[in-house]
Amino acid sequence: MAPGNSGVAAKKIPLPGECGHFGRRLLSPHGPLPIPALLPMTPLRRFEWLLFVACFFAFAYFHQGGGWNQNARFAEVRAIVEQGRFPIDDYLIYKRDPVDPDSGKLLRLPMQHAEYEWQGQRQRLSWVDMEWNLFPVNEAPPAPGVKNAAMVEECNTGDIGYVPWTGHFHPNKPPGTSFLALPAYWVIYQFEKWRGMNPDDWWTLTMNAWLTTVFSVGLWSAIGCVVFFRLAREFAGGAALPALLATLAFAFGTTFFPFGTLLFDHNLTAVFLLISFSCLWRVRGQESGWAGHLLLAGLCAGVAAITNYIAAVAGMFLGLYALLATLPPGAGRRCNWRAALLYSLGVVPPFVLICWYGWACFGSPFTLNTDFQNPLFKVEGGALGMFALPNGYVAAIISVSPYRGIFFLAPVTIMSFYGLYVWLREKSFAPEARLCLSIFAFFFLVNTSFNGYHGGFSAGPRYLVPGMAFLALPLVVAFARRRWLTSVLAVISVVQQTLLTATDAQNSLAVGGHARINDAHRKDDFFSQIVGEYAWPLFAYGRAWPVLNRLIEVRLKQDAEQMETNGIVEMLRKARLTALEAELRGSIARGEAKPFILGAVKGPVSVNPIGLYDGLLTFTFFPANSVQTDWNSFNAGEFFFPQQRASVLPFLIVTGGLVGLLIVCAARRDRQRVGE
Repeated sequence: MAPGNSGVAAKKIPLPGECGHFGRRLLSPHGPLPIPALLPMTPLRRFEWLLFVACFFAFAYFHQGGGWNQNARFAEVRAIVEQGRFPIDDYLIYKRDPVDPDSGKLLRLPMQHAEYEWQGQRQRLSWVDMEWNLFPVNEAPPAPGVKNAAMVEECNTGDIGYVPWTGHFHPNKPPGTSFLALPAYWVIYQFEKWRGMNPDDWWTLTMNAWLTTVFSVGLWSAIGCVVFFRLAREFAGGAALPALLATLAFAFGTTFFPFGTLLFDHNLTAVFLLISFSCLWRVRGQESGWAGHLLLAGLCAGVAAITNYIAAVAGMFLGLYALLATLPPGAGRRCNWRAALLYSLGVVPPFVLICWYGWACFGSPFTLNTDFQNPLFKVEGGALGMFALPNGYVAAIISVSPYRGIFFLAPVTIMSFYGLYVWLREKSFAPEARLCLSIFAFFFLVNTSFNGYHGGFSAGPRYLVPGMAFLALPLVVAFARRRWLTSVLAVISVVQQTLLTATDAQNSLAVGGHARINDAHRKDDFFSQIVGEYAWPLFAYGRAWPVLNRLIEVRLKQDAEQMETNGIVEMLRKARLTALEAELRGSIARGEAKPFILGAVKGPVSVNPIGLYDGLLTFTFFPANSVQTDWNSFNAGEFFFPQQRASVLPFLIVTGGLVGLLIVCAARRDRQRVGE
């Protein structure tokens, strides 16, 4: 009987590679598609290589510039490769060369116990609260003449922690991302060392960060898409087209896309959890053997956990899946202790690595980076200093709002619940449905409990990315049975995510002071539209005019109230306000950073002017519209079409062309399968 029939007490669980009635039913609700025989049937391996190239090209195409998160990670990568140690003290502070300021040359200052010297003045870094009070990081009595300096102004990142008993700084992040980026930067650094290049030159630093990201996060993200396709194809009973469409929706229609271009941990965590699940799926139904797959599953889950500490719980869910869902039908027992044991053994190497890292950096194998971060990031009495009880308002924001809502910014994921419903109703992949739902629900719940739920500068709900792969897997059912509706939602999702990626994956709307309306009449964060008010206006008109217009309106209102208080007559007030508005709009047209920093953030593409040496968007190092700020972020097409919409065309042609070819080949494969 088919799995869809009701009243069936026992069903054979579809095993990897089986193409039964369930798979054929998923293929198309209306029969095979009328695809002309223009291409020979593509071998699966070649097909997967084409998919990898399409995804890798897309992730590698964009460099998103600097920011606290990636600057801290890249500092650790540099410290390990260049100095052979974990502390990042010497990679936090950059200054313009005072001898030749016009050259654009940067000087990197060494630091000891949170103190450094610049132009004869000894300075000590200090935490800063919301009232700009300074709290020295090193609480030991300072030497005479030492001046306190605000860390956020002096360092290229605030995502760091200070260890008092060692006197060293470290990122306030798990080290997995840095470890995975080491091979790429080691090769880059050895080549530049051989060529006599200066890694602190602003352009070399920018290129190094881009290439390191490409061959770490970008590379693994593309590999993850292939793994996703393989799993989706298994769930489709061997059908390639619904599996491919689900993969493309996940790769380019969710927040996975913009974060495939950033040196963040989210995509890496998602990929290694996905690989772990893929290995366990291969084992499911096998009574013996497959030890390597089980060990690899545990290893990948462990890597995910040292890349994102929270992912350790998702790793436990995968361990339960290994224990409870990998035995073949009729095995005579409920628990697969052998699979669970081998999976657990695989976790040991990453666990030992993170314990060694903790001992080397903090003097304890069970101490985390987050224990030493800025006190402002902590919640009194919260778990790990950052987590409180789940918040319903935050749940609404990260689900349906245009600000951080996954179902608004990636509406295709709505259809994932249809797929989960089918799996559970038909009992075809019930254990997998429960696993996927549990992992996504866990990351969602954690996000609603986090004090920084919005993720700072972010193109969407970035803390949901590790669970997004599991939410997206059931899309294979939606593309098979509700293809047109799912495809329409997928197109909307891809367009939005592409706009966010092409403009700024670190979207600052309603978070940064420069893109936020700070008055009693500003809109609530829930209604802030990172696409409609920020990404799209930047791409279409070159400025975030919806936000700028409100900033101008607030400024004019404030001046009008002040003039009225001062007793200036109405006619003169109107004249002055008209002149002021013309002046404000003129400064924006010239791209000046005053009076609105947002006026210097210009599109249409790659708008982030922050560099790997910057800590804040203040144009401290180089002025707005300089070569340096214009090229701190870029896409590969800008080498031919700088700061033009045409720069996105090579990406659309190459990736779009490969995607089109893949769709034709997948449809062709499925048509031939049905005919066999």
